[in-house]
Amino acid sequence: MASRVGEAPGRLDLLGGVADYAGARVLEVATQLTTTVVAQPDDALVVGPARLTAEEIDALAMLPYGDVRDALSSHPTWTHYVLGVALVLVRHRVLAPPRARLSITSDVPRSVGVSSSAALEVATARALGAGDVEPLRLAALCQESENHVVGAPCGIMDQVVVTMGRAGAVLPIRCRPAAVDPMVSLPEGVEVVGIPTGAEHDVSGLPYRRARAAAFMGKRIVEQRTARSCEWVSELPADVVADLPEVLDGATFLDRWGTTDDPLTSIDPDETYPVRAATAFGGEEHRRSGDLLDALAEGALDSIGPIMAASHAGYDAMGLGHPAATAAVARLHDRHGVHGARSSGGGSGGTVVVVCERGALDDVDDLIR
Repeated sequence: MASRVGEAPGRLDLLGGVADYAGARVLEVATQLTTTVVAQPDDALVVGPARLTAEEIDALAMLPYGDVRDALSSHPTWTHYVLGVALVLVRHRVLAPPRARLSITSDVPRSVGVSSSAALEVATARALGAGDVEPLRLAALCQESENHVVGAPCGIMDQVVVTMGRAGAVLPIRCRPAAVDPMVSLPEGVEVVGIPTGAEHDVSGLPYRRARAAAFMGKRIVEQRTARSCEWVSELPADVVADLPEVLDGATFLDRWGTTDDPLTSIDPDETYPVRAATAFGGEEHRRSGDLLDALAEGALDSIGPIMAASHAGYDAMGLGHPAATAAVARLHDRHGVHGARSSGGGSGGTVVVVCERGALDDVDDLIR
């Protein structure tokens, strides 16, 4: 093979965040920061200290994903994001087992909730030769790698926006499972930026898994009460969701309702889950995303702050807030030129996303655009 280069941006989560696994509409903006992967010919797939021959890739790609994770456990965790993409592409016969040495450069910051992992996955797929795959399919393949090889239960929004997004424009994504609406330009003189809180975000962490599991617990309870199934959490009737228990321990749920239909999380009998808030968030955020799109289209900038504040409160209510994020939002509240701010992405710190006048936050260290 000839040398190939693959690139993908990070993303700023304007609205939606964890509502992606609920099937909601989310609003995303690609960053100017990018990850680049260069693939040069070799006799095996080489990623940092990890080396897999074509024969090893062929064999691994056909194994159950639990066995794949076990087989890769001796390699550094960061390499799983890259090796996983290669294995999924081979598993689905998109590519033959690649023989390439991959080098990676990136200015997308890690562990701050701006999709550094999805940027790496999509850039890797493009460098390996999958750049012509239909974008939504490419995003789904990369999500499959993160879900089942890395073992992180992310929704699909990150992979979609880093595959299809454009810096300076809002990409509405309907996560059912994934469809995009036309990109929306920001009002003249307005930008979306990110401010890292200093608290590292981990999509594999307990708060995210607990909130996600709680949403699907609520879905199961509502479906039983209404004797009607819904495909997506965000479709559940709001009045019934409002009557869910505020919190519920795992043991009680398992005893009364058995399990959920979410294959990426499990219920811990010793854990307590924020069922009402986590279940309600998807539907509420779906509605808020429509309100925010209307505000952008109409130039109604005064409406943006309350919408983002409600989203931020939703993160706090389901355990995905963080004192550092709340402090950052509070500091921005009366800042000139700021229209709104909220916890974003998977929450638990990470990055606060801000809608502001262009240049209003140029004095902020580590600003992400």
